[in-house]
Amino acid sequence: MSKDVSFALDTKGGENILQTMMMPTVKERADAIAARARSMAGSLTSNPPEIAVTTKIGTIRKGVRAIATISANGGGDAHAAYIGNMVLAKSKDAGRS
Repeated sequence: MSKDVSFALDTKGGENILQTMMMPTVKERADAIAARARSMAGSLTSNPPEIAVTTKIGTIRKGVRAIATISANGGGDAHAAYIGNMVLAKSKDAGRS
């Protein structure tokens, strides 16, 4: 006497699990970009902007993804904001392996 067993794979749940597993790697890459940006900003001005990294699991057009956001806060100073944006644009290659 054999018994047939059937199962179904929840692809949405699997998508979430895979992105949660990738979160440490995404955070590591974002931290590398932020470290390079902080270094570059520190060498350009005596009052560098604050560079912050936030990570989350989010939904974009292609599905669920691990997302890292790196932002520069100039504290209301236009020059610090300019430097923050410039160093972030130039340091994006730091996250590549």
